[in-house]
Amino acid sequence: MKGSVKWQVTEIFKEIKEIGNSKYAAKNLARQTGAHGSNGIAKETGIYSYRTADSYRESAIKFGSWAKENAGLKDLTKTTAETVKSYLQSRIDENIAHKTFQLEKSALNKLETALNRYSESHNLNKTYDFKLNENFNRQVQKDMSHADVRAYSKADIEKLMNIQDKAVNLAVRLAAGAGLRKSEILKLSINNLKDNKIEVLSSKGGKDRIVGNIFDKSLIADIKTFLSANNLNKFGDAISAGKINREISNVISSGSIHRLRHNYAINSVKEFENNGYSHTEAVHFTSVELGHNRNEIIEGVYSK
Repeated sequence: MKGSVKWQVTEIFKEIKEIGNSKYAAKNLARQTGAHGSNGIAKETGIYSYRTADSYRESAIKFGSWAKENAGLKDLTKTTAETVKSYLQSRIDENIAHKTFQLEKSALNKLETALNRYSESHNLNKTYDFKLNENFNRQVQKDMSHADVRAYSKADIEKLMNIQDKAVNLAVRLAAGAGLRKSEILKLSINNLKDNKIEVLSSKGGKDRIVGNIFDKSLIADIKTFLSANNLNKFGDAISAGKINREISNVISSGSIHRLRHNYAINSVKEFENNGYSHTEAVHFTSVELGHNRNEIIEGVYSK
């Protein structure tokens, strides 16, 4: 099969595109023809919504691009169980969220179904079995869900705080001590630094906010000194986003500055609770500090 990865995935997935048809009826038919359990039924049914189709197609394209680069796979009809296993293992090694892993595993299950139907309709005489449930059983996924903690450990924080590059060190402190996003750090100027507060302007969604719950008490003074000493209009004049994450990943594999916002969230909730606020209030105030204003984001994402 020739063509770009995107084109191949699109053509193969046409075999299981059932948008407009009844998923309920398809599942019943699968059961009547001998399919058992959710996995067995999934192998006998297609895709019934545009949203699911787009999500699975994007995941399959990501796999195809990885397989082309890392396994020399140019023809997706030659996909093997070993290549799929290696790809998913590489995703685990990247510390992706358990939810993301589940999505990609489901997409590859659908790719297996689509390839089998493509083989039949194009007389390829091939059968595909990626053995996903065998290679990534419940214990593997259970271990992943327990490991789905995004904040850095105390030991890792200490390593990051010891980064020698002054700009990177201050960026780490801004993320961990004030919860700033990478883009917010790069736009920071002396005019944004108030007494014990940081003014964040035109952030995600065009929102402004004031960060007042700052754990690193010398942070603002150190940032002012750094910007003044180097005659910088804004922090981003000293360093790029790529440089920050490269330096962090040199210390901690697959590390990123964004993960430090998770540490900030955990510490912020504890701080508010220690000051007498209820857990719900502490989560709300932390959400405001981080620029979300949604408690469920803090509870479901940043508190991990």
